[in-house]
Amino acid sequence: MQCCELKFSEIRNKDVIDSDGDKVGEVMDWIFGCGENVLDLKYLVIGGGRVEEFLESIRARPDIDPVVRLEDVDSISDTVHLKVDSETLKKTLDPGVLAETYITFSKLSDVKVVDSDGIKVGFVIDIWFDKDNVMWLVLGGGFFEELLERLKAQPDIDLLVPPYFIETIDHNEIRLNISKFQLESTCEDEYNKLQRQLQGPEPHDDARYAQLRLGRALGRGFA
Repeated sequence: MQCCELKFSEIRNKDVIDSDGDKVGEVMDWIFGCGENVLDLKYLVIGGGRVEEFLESIRARPDIDPVVRLEDVDSISDTVHLKVDSETLKKTLDPGVLAETYITFSKLSDVKVVDSDGIKVGFVIDIWFDKDNVMWLVLGGGFFEELLERLKAQPDIDLLVPPYFIETIDHNEIRLNISKFQLESTCEDEYNKLQRQLQGPEPHDDARYAQLRLGRALGRGFA
């Protein structure tokens, strides 16, 4: 599945259409394999509408949402098109779909992110795929909001953390391999670059979607 230049928030709630042209439901969540320092996207979780989700939330019916393997996704546009029909899809209750080492995005967003010294940075508010389909964490809350206030920056700027800045990931904590000081200095440098770009002779078409990228997608150094 190619999600280049897309966020999870932009895929969530999209209709899912199977190979027969029938609507299966909507993208509701993601399931990741949670390795030592890697998130590996395994499944898209498909919900069946607000009423069904409400019944599941109050335990009036079992949580048996269908899931889609990445290799079964044909394309993503205004809708998510599958290569298979709905009858072949596994369910969240099937063995192995929610293994002990797996985590959903909805639960990942509750896991605190700390720097290399154990200082809280914030929380994962989204997932972003770059042009090479590499998955970055989008952080919010905590120190980042304070930093944006100090910079007098736009509130919708995102802090993007590349995978090689991640030291460990588990169900309780995401630890980065850089310090809060390094994050702050890199953020400030990136924001200053962004400001110069927007004030240049060819300003960005839509500054509302500006993003602070920490590091380079193909390197190890700071941006």
